[in-house]
Amino acid sequence: MFKYELNNQDKINETIIQVVVFFDLFDFPVTAYELWQYLDKKVSLQDILCVLESRSEIESKNGLYFLAGRGEILKIRQARHNYYWRKYKIAQRFVGYFSFLPFIKVIALANSIGQFNLRDGSDIDFFIITSVRRIWLTRLFCAGIAKILNSRPTPKNKKDKICLSFYISEGNLNLDNLQIVDGDPYFFFWLRSLVLLYNKDKVYEKFLVANRLSFSEVFGQLADNMPVTEQKIVAPSQMLNFFEQEARKIQLIVMSPALKKAMNNSIGVVINDNIIKLYLQDKRLEYAEKYANRIRQIFKKNN
Repeated sequence: MFKYELNNQDKINETIIQVVVFFDLFDFPVTAYELWQYLDKKVSLQDILCVLESRSEIESKNGLYFLAGRGEILKIRQARHNYYWRKYKIAQRFVGYFSFLPFIKVIALANSIGQFNLRDGSDIDFFIITSVRRIWLTRLFCAGIAKILNSRPTPKNKKDKICLSFYISEGNLNLDNLQIVDGDPYFFFWLRSLVLLYNKDKVYEKFLVANRLSFSEVFGQLADNMPVTEQKIVAPSQMLNFFEQEARKIQLIVMSPALKKAMNNSIGVVINDNIIKLYLQDKRLEYAEKYANRIRQIFKKNN
């Protein structure tokens, strides 16, 4: 599991640089506060500022910090900030449509690594949590609405389209088993960069606790020691169970051959009755390698 360890001053210095390096992979300069959000809260904002201002590997301008020689990404951040709000408004509209389905518990905007950081030509990724035993009905409903409104992404047109490729159910809130075993920096930041759009029955709070997240500064009102209460599963309707199974059969039949081949045989495509994750091009291994190489290059210069 990927994590940062902050047990002495050298580790703190090293970790701060590592976070800056990771966001550099996505052309994203960070503020000191944004960086602090990803670190152990025992480290003060003042400590972080001291490190940022003292390291030759890091430059700053207008309160933003970035790797030395990478000042061009300042303009990229500003441009993507504008793209983000355009896409956010579109996302909110679809949340209004999807929230009519009672089985949807959480809708979050995903794959925004860094605040307000979305490319102009990118689609809009949703992460959805559903009721237990209703994941297939939920996907059928959401995909159907997006299809009717001509908002599904295609290989030729992804701009501002709605990508519906990641669902989990309330019965599987912990995502540890989806991480890359030898370290998954992208997942670490992905999980902490979700933008909550819709939350029913406080399921998002339960999701955070299940994944050992309780950053009230980032995610809002969540106590550090919030207890995880046992999920009460209401006796399911036999008719709804029937429709759930039919929805599953239909979607597996019409699923593309590429997804069927990769199903449960890759890190990007996981399909069962608690998780539907459909990323044929899961780039986490690529990001992990680029990140590790960049870290080695930077610290090799200092040795």
